[in-house]
Amino acid sequence: MKKILLVEDNAEISKNISEYLELHDYSIDLASDGEIWIEKATRWSYDLILLDLMLPEVDGLTIARRVSEKNPTPIIMTTARGSIEDKLKWFEKWAIDYLVKPFDLRELLARVQVALQKESSLETESSVFTTSDVEIDLKKRVFLKWWKDINVTQKEYMILEYLLGHSPNAVSRTDLIDAVWGESERFEADGKLDVYIHTIRSKFGKTFISTIKWFGYKVSE
Repeated sequence: MKKILLVEDNAEISKNISEYLELHDYSIDLASDGEIWIEKATRWSYDLILLDLMLPEVDGLTIARRVSEKNPTPIIMTTARGSIEDKLKWFEKWAIDYLVKPFDLRELLARVQVALQKESSLETESSVFTTSDVEIDLKKRVFLKWWKDINVTQKEYMILEYLLGHSPNAVSRTDLIDAVWGESERFEADGKLDVYIHTIRSKFGKTFISTIKWFGYKVSE
C-alpha cells in the first residue's frame, strides 16, 4: 500500500482528502503543526507528499525546500486560487505537480496515480546512467559529476527521467514538453524548456544533452 503524507491545515479539507484516498487503498498520514510536518516530511519514508502551499505556521515552500534537501519524495502542491502566480517559479523547483483549490477529488486521485506510476516504473526499469564523468541513478535520485553531488530541481529531474528513459533515442521537443508539463501547458512551457535544458547543461556539461535540429533532444552517449 502506497503511503502518502498529507500536509493540510484545514481540518475539513484534510478529512475529505484522506477519506477519499483511503477508499482507493492509499495509506494517509497527517500532522498537526508545522514543525511536525517538517519532521515527518524530511525524516520519514513516504511515496508521495500532498502539500498545501499556504500554511499558517510555516510556508509550504519551506517544507518543500527542506524535503528536497533531505530526501527525494515527490511532492504535489495544493494552493488557493490566485496565490500560485507569484510563487510558480519556486513551485517548479521542488514539486512535480500542483492543483488549485477548490479541486475535484477525482482529479486529485488522477494526479496522485500518475505521480506514483512514474515512481513505480523506476523499480522495474534500468535507472542507472553512466558516462566517463557523469553517474545518475534515477531510482535513488543520485546525480554525480566527477563524483561530486549535483542538486537538481523536480522539473530538471523529470526532464532527465524522460530523456534517459528514451536513451539512446532522441525525443521530440513536443513529447518532452507534454511529458513534463502536460499538453494543456504546451504553449507556456515552450520557453521554459530552453531554460531548463540550459541549467541541466550547466550542471552536467554542455555536451550532456545534444540538440537535434528541427526535432528535439537526446542524451549524448
